[in-house]
Amino acid sequence: MEGTTGDNPPYLQLTLGNVLPGMSGGALLHRETGQVCGMLKFTRDEHSVMGGGGVMGRTIAQCIPEIIAAERQFHEQDDRWQGAKPFQPIVENLPQNKAQAFTGREKALGDLHTKIKAGGAVAITSIRGMGGVGKTELALQYADRYRDRYPGGICWLTARESNVGTGLVQFAKSRLGLTPPDDVDLSLQVAHCWQAWPGVGDVLVVYDDVTDYRLIEAYLPLRHRQRFRTLLTTRMQNVATTVTDFELETLTPAAALELLVAIVGVERIEAERQIAEALCERVGYLPLGLELLGYFLKNKPRMSLAKLQQRLEKNRLNAKAFQAAHPGMTAKLGVYEAFELSWAELSEAGQGMACWLSLFGLAPIPWGLAAARVNEEEQEDWDDTRDDELLKLSLLQDLGGDSYQLHQLVREFLLAKLEEQGGKESLKEAYCGLMVSMARGIGQSATQELTQQLTLVIPHIEEVTRQWKDSLSDENFLYPFSGLTFFYYSQGIYDLGFNWAVEGLDATKERFGDEHPSVATSVNNLAGLYDSQGRYEEAEPLYQQALAMLKKLLGDEHPDVATSVNNLAALYRSQGRYEEAEVLQQKSLEIHRQVLGEHHPSFAISLANLASLYVQKGDFSEAESFLYQALQIFQQVVGPEHPYTKETFNRLINLIATAIQANQADTLSDHPITQDLIPKIHAALESQTE
Repeated sequence: MEGTTGDNPPYLQLTLGNVLPGMSGGALLHRETGQVCGMLKFTRDEHSVMGGGGVMGRTIAQCIPEIIAAERQFHEQDDRWQGAKPFQPIVENLPQNKAQAFTGREKALGDLHTKIKAGGAVAITSIRGMGGVGKTELALQYADRYRDRYPGGICWLTARESNVGTGLVQFAKSRLGLTPPDDVDLSLQVAHCWQAWPGVGDVLVVYDDVTDYRLIEAYLPLRHRQRFRTLLTTRMQNVATTVTDFELETLTPAAALELLVAIVGVERIEAERQIAEALCERVGYLPLGLELLGYFLKNKPRMSLAKLQQRLEKNRLNAKAFQAAHPGMTAKLGVYEAFELSWAELSEAGQGMACWLSLFGLAPIPWGLAAARVNEEEQEDWDDTRDDELLKLSLLQDLGGDSYQLHQLVREFLLAKLEEQGGKESLKEAYCGLMVSMARGIGQSATQELTQQLTLVIPHIEEVTRQWKDSLSDENFLYPFSGLTFFYYSQGIYDLGFNWAVEGLDATKERFGDEHPSVATSVNNLAGLYDSQGRYEEAEPLYQQALAMLKKLLGDEHPDVATSVNNLAALYRSQGRYEEAEVLQQKSLEIHRQVLGEHHPSFAISLANLASLYVQKGDFSEAESFLYQALQIFQQVVGPEHPYTKETFNRLINLIATAIQANQADTLSDHPITQDLIPKIHAALESQTE
């Protein structure tokens, strides 16, 4: 048999060779029990053995209740049937299957059955997943679809709301006719039920919504009773070493859309298909969220999907569509209530960690980044809280590779909880401070190694600019925007680099007004992007605007003004406007000399920049002099191993090489370093031409 269909009621799917043409209407026998389990309804081909479909015996009994009495009466009239057992419905107490739509889980049903059967005697299988993913629904559909595989009965026990031991004893008394002794401990009454369980064939026992394995452990089937198959549903990971996990994920995008279609109707969904797909993504393909939206729309036939989308964006989890379950659903809770159950089980530390993680973007979170807010001594406790609470309750997803992520709706729930916390502002400021520290390390010439390291961090820096920029201090406000600008631009993703530069400029104007040093820096960043692409005519007015603003705000003699002057000089140098560039670079050098002194790294940088101008002009002797001055300052102030020192030495090597190629090496000084480098560089250049 291939399994069952998704119809309600479901039909049996019979595979190649199971049935022959002309057998429609015949009885179907259960291979494991030898009993009649249904009737063949059709064959797929009248000339071949392609299989077909059948109606389950329980479906026939439900649709035609009088058939059982008629069967008994027929058998009593014919002596040849003496001793034969009439059809008996399977003893069960399954909750009413309210689901009007069940899609995207056919493979999961088959895989679950395979895992349960492969578990051997007294198999215990746990359907595990986050709240709202459909664990109870899958267990109920499984018990319903595969009930004929459990002729010994199906017992459904609700673990969260009641004592499962009491529930089992009540089932045994009312459904099985057992009489366990009343004068003994409950665990002994339960053991009696397992021992005396009537009938033949396998038994399925479902413990739904297990929150603590210890509360049900004493009431599990006895290990030597090999006919019992045990199924748990739980939000917890690693329930016990004796339990096999069956991980239930959210639906695929196609299955999610199919579920909406099944509830709302194909015409309505197809009329706004793109919005329907966006709604599926909006709830992170979580079945509970999809069902709530679907039935909300079904009950409001005049509401457009676009209108619902607007309400969700405005009200988030407080939207009415998320509030309460509908009659056509197995779930009894809305989204917020479903997550509240897990929240209530978290410790204070667990709740604090959950709120901290909600600040991160909806993307993989490198754990090293998330844990940066605690010191080394607290790291072990931090990891334990993650593993023993957030992961165990399926509030946090382990993506592998030391990365984790929150589901979209879980994150929205936790953000709502964050707003209820007393220290929410300090937590937001701490998050912004962490992201600023990451963004400050991104320069205009970020290396490939650095950009690879930052790839997983970037979405969380972006989250600061979208969600938390009000928590940025004035002095740190621009860093996330400039860091993102340089990150994308250094990789050649120019459009995104420009977008972040413009967004940074707009954001600083919104925060500070049209004239502020941070606004001038934003203008300068945008000018630098144009400059680096050779779009000089667009860069020049922006450089001039930034310089004029800084002079007005800070005065003519300020280091930031000197930097801005140098930027404009570099533009002129790139255009071959050397005389204008020289005037500006001399001005930048003089500002640094007066404000910072001749032993400051910024003064040395101005010297090195002026040297570059003289190299372009062909004045190698003057350039060499400035480079040696800069090199001496760097060696004294920041040390010989500092990147500034090494870069300046490389500039000296390039200067000598350029002078040799221009046949002007004789214009260079007799400095020992220069005289040592000339023959070496000359030999290297000759070897390249051979």
